[in-house]
Parts: sequence; structure tokens; C-alpha cells
Amino acid sequence: MKLYSITIRLLLTLPLLCIGCENEDIFDINDLDISPDNPGSMIIVEPDDGITSVNALTKAINENGDATYILRRDGVYYMEGKNVFKHNVVIKAEKGSGKMPVIQPICDAQGALNADMIRLAGSATFENIYIIGKDAATGNLMQRLFRIDASNVRLKFDNCFIDYCRNFCIRTDNVNNKIYLNNSTVRNLALTSDPANGRLIDSRGNEQDSIVINNCYLYNNTAHIVRFDNVVTNYFGIKHTTFYNVGHHIQINYAIKVEIENNIFANVGWKSSNKSNVFWQISIPKKDERAKDIDMSICNNNLFFSEEMEGLFAKYPRNQKRTALSDDGYQLIEQGKLTFKDNFSEVLVFDYPPALPMEYIDKFFENMGSNMVKWADLPFYVDEDGVEGIESGKTFTFHYSASSKSATASTTQGPIGALF
Repeated sequence: MKLYSITIRLLLTLPLLCIGCENEDIFDINDLDISPDNPGSMIIVEPDDGITSVNALTKAINENGDATYILRRDGVYYMEGKNVFKHNVVIKAEKGSGKMPVIQPICDAQGALNADMIRLAGSATFENIYIIGKDAATGNLMQRLFRIDASNVRLKFDNCFIDYCRNFCIRTDNVNNKIYLNNSTVRNLALTSDPANGRLIDSRGNEQDSIVINNCYLYNNTAHIVRFDNVVTNYFGIKHTTFYNVGHHIQINYAIKVEIENNIFANVGWKSSNKSNVFWQISIPKKDERAKDIDMSICNNNLFFSEEMEGLFAKYPRNQKRTALSDDGYQLIEQGKLTFKDNFSEVLVFDYPPALPMEYIDKFFENMGSNMVKWADLPFYVDEDGVEGIESGKTFTFHYSASSKSATASTTQGPIGALF
């Protein structure tokens, strides 16, 4: 490791939230304050080899405290056992060419894998990191990648690629946290034996300050994008993001300020029900004075099911197709607290999407989601070449025709979905 003392000023500007060719006024950045204070030192952390060295990043943080930690390109940083980050850190790739640094779990000598890859007692920003939740030794998947152990933590992913996890990517066990994903890809969050798991964010019933997903790809996940579990969240924003093959519908729950705009939801909410066709699940907090401040916008989103998925709805008519707004959503429209407009359904053909796991989803439809353990070995997880890891410029992409409605359907007449 090498320690360099430098002066770094915190720079947070609104254009960071407005990626691509469009200018989107998402919200007042001063209300979010998502990024932790950037400490005045930089630490270069050398990679692990997985045999004589593991946990180099955790050890560096424990030794040096609040700082910016630079990870080597083409390097792997193994997480063995319990790893708790107790300081406010920025973790980023070194400048230059080469593959993204990799953060990956590795089991101990007895083959044991910790349930959580990284636990956070301080704020953390990850930039240009490949995070894979697959044990380097056995190939087993992590239960959880990131677990927030304290309140008022700020967790940010910028230009990251997050791959593989069983239960959930981010779990919050405390309140008033801020979680932000920007310009990132998240995929393969799935537990095929129990598809109620495979969640991006799970609040575990703890009130959060802000959850923001901006200009991202999220695909091949069995469960929730966010599971609020019936608690109030101050701000929930999803903008310019492409979702593809996500089992659960959109849970907004008791969020107060909501902006869900300019997104593509392709084959999202296929975990259907014979009792409900609700896709946009909104609930009004009945005993919380903050309900008077509800202000929601759900606009300019494309929600569609591909031909293969439509075939399953026809084959298994008990399964209701989720496209509707919940009753509380309609009540908010009447109260002038929800703007719900310019949402549409246009089937898009993407340039390089992963294959849909139709055999697995067919069994889910046939059995209404029960006893999926019998079908857990059916193909679900995806990658491009069967080789662990990713190669820049060769990952799945979701570009679509410039002549489609979606190409000019945003709030500023530009393209919707992720813009990279």
C-alpha cells in the first residue's frame, strides 16, 4: 500500500444525475446528499492472490480509516469471513486501461462462506468496480452482498457491474440510509428454489431516506427491485433505467416523494397472481402525518411482455398479467398527489439481450410459484460466454430501434431506458 496526502474537495453537481443526451430535473441534490465526504488521503491497495493473501481491502480500511481506496485494474480483492467497513470510504478503480477491479467472496479453509460479503457501519462509494457474489473456490452464491449495519449510511454505486447473489444485493437493518445506483448494471440476483428471494434492495421494514436508481440496467432477477415492507421512505426515484426479466412487480409502498420516469420495464412482474393484476403497488400511510406531503410522478414508462411471455399468459389463464395501478394509486390521482401519464406498452426488440429462462418461468406459471425447489436446477442465470467475469464492450446490451416510439418518448422527447 502507498499513502498519498492530497486535498480533495467534495464535488456534487446536478448533471451527475442527468446522464446521456437529456437533462432531467430529478430533484434537489441538496436534499439527497448521497456521497460521503471524500477524505483527504488516497490509499493504493494491492490485489489478493486468494492463497497467501485475502481481505487486503478490509485490512487497508482498518489501518487507514476514512480515505479513498484505489484498486488495481485486472486485480481481484477476495473477501473471506466477516468483513465490516467501519469508516467512510470511496473505493474506486485506478485510472488507465485493463479490466475493472474485482471484489469477490472466497470461502475459508473449511469451505464456509459468510452470509454477508461486506457489512457497512460507515458510508461507502464504489466506482468502476466489478462485484461478483460467487465464491471463487466453490462457485456457491452469496446470500447477501452488502448489509448496512448503521443508520444514516450513504451507499453509492457509480459505473459498477454487480453480478450474482441469492437473497438480496443490499439489506438495510437500520433507518435513514441513502442508497444510490448510477450508470451501473445489476444482474443474476436469484434464488431459483425460492424466487421470493433475489432482491436488489430490502429495507427489512426500516424507514429509509432515499433510494435512487438512475441510468442503469437491471436484469435476470427473481424478486423485488425494492422491498419496503410497509414503511415510509422519503424519496424513491427510478429514471432512465432498463429492467428485463424481473420476477416481482414494482412496489412503491409508502414512499412520500416518488419519481419513476423514462424507464423500460420488459418482462417485469411475471411472478403473477390469480387474485391481482397490479403492477404499480402504491399504499397510502393511514396513520402518518407525512401522507399529506405525498407527491408522485409515474410517467413516460414503457411496460411490455415479449411474445414468449404473452404465450404463457395465454397458456395459463389463471395467472393475471400485471399492468394495473393499485386502488390507493387511483385515490392519489383524485387527490392531485400522483401524476400518472404517458405510460404505454410497446414491444421492443433489443440488440443483444440474454435468452429468457422460459422453461423455468413456465414451471412457475404452471405451479403458481409453489414448490419451485423441484425446478431449481433449470437454467436461469446468464452470462455472455460461460466464463466467469465480464469483458468491457462484450456484455449484454438493450439498444433498440431509433424508429420506435420509445426512442422519442421521454419527458424531453428523447429515448427512454438506460442511455449507455
